[in-house]
Amino acid sequence: MKVAIEFFFKHPEAIPTLPANFYKIIESINDPDANIQEIANLISSDIGLTTKILRLVNSSYFGLSTKVATITHSLNILGLSPLSTLVLASEIISKFKDIPENFVTTESFWSHSVASGIAARQICKLKNLANEELLYVAGMIHDIGSLLIFKEYPEEAKKALTQCNEWGINLVNAEKKALGFDHAQVGGALMEKWKLPEIIQETTQYHHLPLNAPRYKEEAAIVHLADYIVQSNQLGSSGETQCFKLDQRVLKFLDLPMKILPWISEKTKESFEEVYSILAN
Repeated sequence: MKVAIEFFFKHPEAIPTLPANFYKIIESINDPDANIQEIANLISSDIGLTTKILRLVNSSYFGLSTKVATITHSLNILGLSPLSTLVLASEIISKFKDIPENFVTTESFWSHSVASGIAARQICKLKNLANEELLYVAGMIHDIGSLLIFKEYPEEAKKALTQCNEWGINLVNAEKKALGFDHAQVGGALMEKWKLPEIIQETTQYHHLPLNAPRYKEEAAIVHLADYIVQSNQLGSSGETQCFKLDQRVLKFLDLPMKILPWISEKTKESFEEVYSILAN
């Protein structure tokens, strides 16, 4: 089922929007005629965003051998694509700081989200895929629909989480029974509303059923596996604590053995604390 995001909200004005500056930055990055200095100036006009990006670029997440002091330097070393995903990651976290904490704490939710992004990136590196930074964002925002449900439908959300965590019912099924839709569908619809890349829309909408994704099965499967790894290591929580099940077909589809999961877990933990402290503060 694919429904416009407006369907999920009782009040259209409640639909979250990304700041205009984000679209200006992304438009400049995608403009073949824009030069690096123009893009750097646009990013640098936001002091908070600039600080986060420079801290992240200089962290163990990228493991650069040289100190990066400016956005221009970052662009020259990393290129445009990684910087655009860092901008997106930073903007989304800053947009969703107000989480109704009767479901899950802000720290727990974003810990789960950031760790999922790092795990997705590690799986991409393991498989030598080119879009590892984009998959980091996909992993980080896969559960964004849960936040919208918590806010707009608190009673139904509580009922679904109770059925999931106490009765062992799959969260997607519990949400569909209580609401008629689930958090993955809500998140996918929001990604479409925000005009984010189709790969982000699909990995969000199909992270529980990755092999059903129309175009980006591999990417959705990576996010699904990353979600499972993070859940297994209890790195935060998006509210779903007891009933997430790994689709065993995913490992076969990705051509990854079960024994590789502890390695991915350790690589995720190595940079988790540092990356979380940068993006979530």
